[in-house]
Amino acid sequence: MSRFTLQIGIANTGSLLLKLAVLLVLCQFALWMTQPEPMHSRRAYASSASEQPLSRASHLPALPQRIHFVDDDPSRYYDPALVSVAENLDAQSRYHIAVALEECYGLSHDGLLRFRDDFARRLDTTAYIDNWTRRRAFERSIRHCVAFDGAPISPVLVLDLLQSAARDGDPRAIARTLLFRDLAESKAGSFDVVTRLLSTGDAHVIRDVGFFLTRGESALTMHADSAPVRATTLAAAWELVACDFGLDCGGDSKMLANLCAWQGQCGAFSFDDWLGRYTESAEELADIRRLRMQISRSLLAQDWPALGLSMLKADATMAR
Repeated sequence: MSRFTLQIGIANTGSLLLKLAVLLVLCQFALWMTQPEPMHSRRAYASSASEQPLSRASHLPALPQRIHFVDDDPSRYYDPALVSVAENLDAQSRYHIAVALEECYGLSHDGLLRFRDDFARRLDTTAYIDNWTRRRAFERSIRHCVAFDGAPISPVLVLDLLQSAARDGDPRAIARTLLFRDLAESKAGSFDVVTRLLSTGDAHVIRDVGFFLTRGESALTMHADSAPVRATTLAAAWELVACDFGLDCGGDSKMLANLCAWQGQCGAFSFDDWLGRYTESAEELADIRRLRMQISRSLLAQDWPALGLSMLKADATMAR
């Protein structure tokens, strides 16, 4: 089993005990579920969310078939001053601000010194060179969040920004909101929204939709004639596909910096390379790479049955 399998498995079972909003972008914001809420109750938010279910296609604005985002300088969204004016900005900016707040949530509540101390306690005091590498990766991973030291972030604010950006038609925000659905909630009826999102071809959308499809599952079938695939293996394949479509998965990416800092898995020059180094089973690694090619081909051809998405529609029909 790979270390990636362990991380996705944690998210799939709903365990939200991680003390950071990092390791993988896919589960950055799970942390807030275990923290006291500074402004509003989660029950109140859940009630408002149920009134406007963004996961239902009938509530979604029209999406373009292909989109191209220009992320000229994502670091500029890590600015506490933007929070007070976020609601006046365009949907794409609101999404970026929400993602920045997700990433910095843990540090904002713990404080920079405590956050660093928590990291230092995880290091092996006898591994000087490894610790130096991990400390560099840690500082690189938090460099944009230092501005939020002493300014606790409200989880309700983050979700409100994502909701409003999704209502205004931002595909990345719409995909992100799918991750906040209850694990026990059926995915039936999500065929239309999932296929419309995947049609955009955006890497961030592909990553979050892939995580949505696999979270809470133990095994999935890609199509009627295929054998079941472990959800954790499929999640890794979706992540690789997102990398192929333009997600930052290189050696200097936040993803690999977090894996190096918090898990000591350093030295990889890409996420694919990281999987090759740290996936314990050669068979699982082969399955991940095989599924990667299958998913990529199916996305380019918009062959939804080959991705197993017809089950979403079929389940909805059966449920009726």
